[in-house]
Amino acid sequence: MHTRNHEPTDPAFSAAWQLFRTMHDSPSLANAEQLIRWLGRDPRNVRALDNALTVWALAGAALVGSELDGESGSGRTLQ
Repeated sequence: MHTRNHEPTDPAFSAAWQLFRTMHDSPSLANAEQLIRWLGRDPRNVRALDNALTVWALAGAALVGSELDGESGSGRTLQ
């Protein structure tokens, strides 16, 4: 079975995570262009962004799953 390992010291993953969060929190043409430029610099950046998006999706699925299981989400927001 193939597993993906994310090392917090991976600079490409860290950059992908930061750029994605910036785009998510403050969508703008300038932020989109910055992300596109970064993706074009190195083919490994595309994989790093894919990994960051996977982490984001899995974290969201875990939050939604706990809400569906009846766990109280007091104070949490799903965004």
